[in-house]
Amino acid sequence: MPSPKYPLKPLLEHRERKVDDATAELGDAVRAREAADAARARAEATRRDAEERASHVRAEEAERLGRGELSVADLARGQAWEIGASAQIRRLTEAVEVAEQDVAEARDGEASARVDLARKMADRDVVVKDEARFVDGLRKRALAAEEEAAEEARRGGGRRS
Repeated sequence: MPSPKYPLKPLLEHRERKVDDATAELGDAVRAREAADAARARAEATRRDAEERASHVRAEEAERLGRGELSVADLARGQAWEIGASAQIRRLTEAVEVAEQDVAEARDGEASARVDLARKMADRDVVVKDEARFVDGLRKRALAAEEEAAEEARRGGGRRS
């Protein structure tokens, strides 16, 4: 007689597929967070470079001014440049802030995907444990049946009619 099949096998397979799907979603979320981190790092580096360039230009202009090498026209151009450089640095600072928001959202998405995966794994594990109990019960019943048959054979072997 074939042994009975686990009745919740389709549920177990369904939950395993859900775990696989959630694992893939977590992988996507991790990659999205890593990409957001990289974008933020690039935005910060771009802003730092612009600030350093502006700082060097300001220092050179201050030296030239101190030596009396600048004309009124040079000072006017310098002021216009300063306005443009400040506006560029503000835009780059805003880009960094947007990138930081993107990172925060990506981290939230990753955390949510981790929670979802853990929940789906717990759901699957409930059925896995039930299947283990089912298989263990079958094994115990088979062992008991074998022991009973052996006992009966031993008892029956001593009585002949």
